[in-house]
Amino acid sequence: MKDIINKLQGNEFFNNHTDEEIEKLISSIGYSVKAYRKGEVIANEEDVCNNLGFVLDGAIEIQRIYLSGKQITLKRLSNGDVFGEALIFSKKSKYPSTVIAFNDCNILYISRSDILKLCTMDERVLGNFMSALSNKILMLNSKIKSIAFKSIKHKVINYILEQAKAQKSETINLKESKEEIASAMGIPRPSLSRELMNLRDLNYIEFDRNVIKILKIEELEEELFD
Repeated sequence: MKDIINKLQGNEFFNNHTDEEIEKLISSIGYSVKAYRKGEVIANEEDVCNNLGFVLDGAIEIQRIYLSGKQITLKRLSNGDVFGEALIFSKKSKYPSTVIAFNDCNILYISRSDILKLCTMDERVLGNFMSALSNKILMLNSKIKSIAFKSIKHKVINYILEQAKAQKSETINLKESKEEIASAMGIPRPSLSRELMNLRDLNYIEFDRNVIKILKIEELEEELFD
């Protein structure tokens, strides 16, 4: 139990809770912990989502797998992350994508009824749940905005400017891999790299593996609406 509590301490659903408070909440509900091996399917697309999944350790990937066998990684989650929060109370509570163990991992599952119980027991859990859903909506709105741009160039520039605004800096630290960033924008990974190089050749940005530095933000903004 102590090991589970320590790992849940960093989870967004238990923000502002002490170890003792988390233990009291978890002890009052039913839950299960399941171990997965690297590459094992956690949930298939169209499986019904009956439980909220909390990543205790290791990492998982949300993937879209096509009939051709090609797959795109939409998101990678690790300790402190949750999956299924937007599905569990939905009328169509089916996974839209496949969830796969990126490496050996352990997932804690809490059922729909027990999530409701936690929310009624502690308003902070309810607030954290609502915050998580709100953040997901904002993220989806950002993706929709990106998709609205017709050219790959405009999508990449919009991403750079949005990150600069979010991080309040013209030096942007990339928190996701370029593959994940490209997937979120709905473009191929090589196209993202090619546009970054084009912007660098125009002397608008500098970049390396994990950092993009904006050199001429006004020119970037003009390109966005060109």
